[in-house]
Amino acid sequence: MCIWVLSGWLVFRTLLGLALYIADFVTDVILAVEYALNEHYYWFGLTLGFAFGPQLIINAVLAYLDGCKWYYLLPVGVPAKYFQVLYAFFRGKDNPKDVLETREEEDHDEQKPVARTVNHLLPLARLVGTLLESLPEICLQIYVLIKTGGLSSLEIPPLKAVTMALSSLASLFSIIEWETHFPKVVAWVWGPLVFVWKVIDLAARLLALCLFASIYRYLVFIVVGLHWLVMVAVEYKFCRYFSEGDAWIESGADVISDSNNCVKFIFNTFVVAPVDVFTWVTFGSRLRCKVQPIVNGVLMFVTNMVMAYACVSVLETRSWLDVEAHTLCGALLSGSVLSALLQLLYFLCSKCTVQILP
Repeated sequence: MCIWVLSGWLVFRTLLGLALYIADFVTDVILAVEYALNEHYYWFGLTLGFAFGPQLIINAVLAYLDGCKWYYLLPVGVPAKYFQVLYAFFRGKDNPKDVLETREEEDHDEQKPVARTVNHLLPLARLVGTLLESLPEICLQIYVLIKTGGLSSLEIPPLKAVTMALSSLASLFSIIEWETHFPKVVAWVWGPLVFVWKVIDLAARLLALCLFASIYRYLVFIVVGLHWLVMVAVEYKFCRYFSEGDAWIESGADVISDSNNCVKFIFNTFVVAPVDVFTWVTFGSRLRCKVQPIVNGVLMFVTNMVMAYACVSVLETRSWLDVEAHTLCGALLSGSVLSALLQLLYFLCSKCTVQILP
């Protein structure tokens, strides 16, 4: 493919990523203000917390990887890095063509600042910041709609609909960008597979969490917390950072491969494991490890089914979109099974790709 076409796509992708990131965050804040004005302070606090909490986490990660800079303390590190990249592109300081070529260099520490930001730091920042913000926000808004009856009557306020749509788009964009950012990965081949997989995977997971929360409320935090703790233990036990003392994959594409074990443990505990609660993402520290994806896949499937069937007896007595409870559980089951099959296909393709690489 012509390098100029790829360069144009890189600039467009950077602009789109910035637009989605800002729009997703701003609409969440506006929705939180609307809750406060309507005296729904509980939902106001949760909406605002889900919007700002992940920003603190990802700015701390970026400050560690990129050095402590003033914009990480505010914290506005992600938009600041986007503006720096766009400024470098439009002023001709860094050629998008060079950034694309250096993408094939696996050691990110040897890349120039702009290339390292585009190829490694921004995909990580968008992934963690968006997933830990957008997915909880979607769950919260669906929960609010169920509790207020807005979902059964399909009377969804425009602001809430826009917020949920932007959060969904931002999540999918971030996952696809991350899964295709690794060296030697062909984006136009992997992108469609990841898109289909994650649409089904996220829909099943979010529906299960929201239905369970609408009936059992705070018990959903126990489900989420147990899933998180199990994945923390699994990462600590089986991640080759700890079992072998080094990054398991000989690739500088893993942005924390040279960090000490304490940093790696904090990263796995507060970045990797929380994302696992909602979906599986290929972090560089575990790309070829079989244990984590199997355990997380089983946990996702089992908890989805347990939450679905725990709601059956209650849902049978309620009218929820005029859908029978067993039909709803069947849809969750089908979505979870299909997601598992697509994940298996993804890993089989990944294994074949790795085997043919030099």
